[in-house]
Formats: sequence, C-alpha cells, structure tokens
Amino acid sequence: MHAYRDCIAITAKSAGATVTENAVSVRVRATFARPKSHCNKSGLKKTAPLLPREDVDNLAKAVLDALTGVAWYDDKQVASLQIVKSYGTAGATEVSIAEFP
Repeated sequence: MHAYRDCIAITAKSAGATVTENAVSVRVRATFARPKSHCNKSGLKKTAPLLPREDVDNLAKAVLDALTGVAWYDDKQVASLQIVKSYGTAGATEVSIAEFP
C-alpha cells in the first residue's frame, strides 16, 4: 500500500498539484486489471465477480493520505468524496480535485 500511496503523491506533484487551504471535492476512479482466472476461452466466466475485492473505504484512505501535504494540509479539508471502483483492461487510479463550492 505504501508504494501505491507514493505513486499517487509523485504523480500528483508532477501534474502540478499544490497545497490548498480551501475545502475540496475529490473524485477517485480506481480501475483494476481483471485477473486471467476470471476468463475462459469464450470470455468472462459466469462466476467471475462483478467488482474488485478492495474496499472503497480503504481506497479512499490510501488516496487521501497520499495527497496530504501535496494537495491539502489535512484530509479534513475534503468536504465531498466520490469513490468508484471497477475492472478494466489495465490498472489505473484517476483522481480529480476541485475547490468545494
């Protein structure tokens, strides 16, 4: 989990994230690569899970902790939070941060 947090922080810094004192709205979209074991020759197995196992609250905690000191001083500044998890062809985490109205 530490490598995941470090990657988020480094990517945010390189994208130009700066620390704000304002309240923010955060949207996280976590896409997980579907394991090969979920598929057979004809496609997706009927027994394959619809969603990744990872808990959305743990995803939120990892992202918010990673961005503390990078995009905000303290994650108590996050006034709105949306977490979306899904399977895709490749793993990725997209984070959008906006000033809270």
